Parts: sequence; C-alpha cells; structure tokens
Amino acid sequence: MRTYVLAMVAAMAATSAVAQEATAPAPVLSGEVSLDFAETTNDNYGGTMSLELGVDLGGTTAVDLNFEAVDGGALTLDTWAVGTVVGNVGVAFGDDLGVMPGAEGEQTLAAPAMAEAAQVMVGDAKVSVGFNDWTTDITDISNIQGAYTLNVANFAITAAGDYNLDTENTVLGGSVGTTMQGISVTGVATYDVDAEAIGYEGVVGAMGVTAYLNGDDTDALQNVGGEYEMAVGGATFTAGANYNLDTEDFAPTAGIAFAF
Repeated sequence: MRTYVLAMVAAMAATSAVAQEATAPAPVLSGEVSLDFAETTNDNYGGTMSLELGVDLGGTTAVDLNFEAVDGGALTLDTWAVGTVVGNVGVAFGDDLGVMPGAEGEQTLAAPAMAEAAQVMVGDAKVSVGFNDWTTDITDISNIQGAYTLNVANFAITAAGDYNLDTENTVLGGSVGTTMQGISVTGVATYDVDAEAIGYEGVVGAMGVTAYLNGDDTDALQNVGGEYEMAVGGATFTAGANYNLDTEDFAPTAGIAFAF
C-alpha cells in the first residue's frame, strides 16, 4: 500500500510537470450570499446568513477552492482540490474527492466519510485513496473508494464501493439516472456489509422542483421531501420540506440567495 501511494504522488508530480508547459487560464472568481430559514426549537424559526466564495482554475491544470463564512464568523476554506488532466487521464488531491453516489435527502443511505484524498481518473473510472492525516503520514490510508460510470442509451449507470482499512468494512453503492423531456429521474442504493443494511432513495426533478423519497430494508418508506427553486432577476428563491413518516416530523426550509 505504501508503494501504491508513493506511485500516485509521483504520477501527480509528473503530470503536473507536463501541464506546466501549457499556458494556464485566468482564475474565475464567484460568490453567493444566502439567507436560509429553518425550524429551530419549540416551533420557532431562525435565519442564517452565509457567504460563499469560489476560486476556480480550469484547463489542463485545475484548482477548486471554496471558502465559506457565516454571520459573525471568520472566512474559512471549506473544500479544496488541485489536479491536472492530460487526455482522458487525470490526477487530483483534495478534501472533496469521494466517489460514492449521492442523492437529495440521503437520510437512509450509507455515507462513508473520506477526508483528504488522492484521486486517479481514467475515462469514466475513478479511484480515491483517503488519508487519516496526510500532514503527518501520507502512507497512513483510511479508506479506498472506486466508481465506474457506464452510459447506456439515455441512462447513466454507476457502480461504486468503499473499503475502510481501519474497520475492514465494505460499503457498496450504485445509481441509475436518466433525463427525458426535461424530467430527471435517479435511483440510488447502498449496502453496508457489516451492518447488513440496505438503503435507497428515488429522486425526480422537473421545472424547478426536486422531490425524493427514501427508506431501507427494515422500513420501506421513511422520508418524503422536496424543494422548489425559482430564479427572479439576480436572486434565487428556494422553499422545501422533509417529512419523516415514522416520527411525523415536518421540517420546512426556505431561503434566498444572491450570486455574483
């Protein structure tokens, strides 16, 4: 495993050297200010103001930096990734490189954590190697994730897996999605081998509305929810809710965001 990690680092350095021969494009700066409202306690509702800033550099060499701050807090680096692509081969390093399939509500899906990771991409295949603490020992591996996406007709089919070297647990995941006449439909499922638990979720999106329902092998239907998004001028309005059928808890949310 140590040899594999060192080989990945060497490949990233070699590919970056090739990428330096090309002229790097100028970075793109973007941002968003959002006001979000949600239920707090005792049927009360509270709001949060947050600021997001993005710095993106595309082309052969890619840099993705996302900063975030809330009212009264400091601006911090939320997620980051750096990498390079030559042909259909790419390498990257960052803290947002997990490849397990996701959905919308995700209350019942297994979600293996992955902190900083090195990723290799070849065509439609991706492999990410996560580190426990890359600042002290880059050969201390936490988990390995892999995913492959196959496009068949109008369908995108993804198979993925996560293996944790500390717990020796495996989580398998898969998704099938398609878009027809402006309507997107996606089905996602995960299987936690140690827990022997299956979670699944279906998501439908059309005309600014995204709706989902999910459950697992012991409780077929647990959550139903959705969100409506509407752009007016330079603002984006959102309104949504999640309803837990077991606890009968209704959790509405609303927000307005201004992008620049």
